[in-house]
Amino acid sequence: MSAIRFDKSLIKYFSGEMTNTEVLSQMCEHLQSMGIVKDTYKEAILKREKIYPTGLDCKGINIAIPHADIQNVNEAAICVGVLKSPVLFNIMDEPDNTVEINLVIMLALTEAHGHIDILNKIVNLIQNQDELRAILKSENVEDIENLIKSRILN
Repeated sequence: MSAIRFDKSLIKYFSGEMTNTEVLSQMCEHLQSMGIVKDTYKEAILKREKIYPTGLDCKGINIAIPHADIQNVNEAAICVGVLKSPVLFNIMDEPDNTVEINLVIMLALTEAHGHIDILNKIVNLIQNQDELRAILKSENVEDIENLIKSRILN
């Protein structure tokens, strides 16, 4: 798998009441402003989220893992959204139900099956609620950057 870009510039904090569309749009616009994704990426993410929701009910700190097809991506990267107020997302395996999400891990990948390895690592991270809590409570982007890199990109 090719290198996946992730650093503190790809961590976004959100506070206040927002919808999942607003959070996803801002994350996509951030990636686009950095040249990581094409101008088609935001529409692809939002369309995919309606058909295949990405919220995961982890029975604690819940996360969403949105991604879009590789043709919308210029450079492989991960963008992390830390939500100070939970945002409702539809649940991946129960699309008619919603779950409060506190963490969004957006995947912008350039290899067709590259997300499978990353998703396995994200699942391992999800199983450690203490680490998810540490990410949510941290005001230090370097701490979040190091934790995500060690758990997902190694």
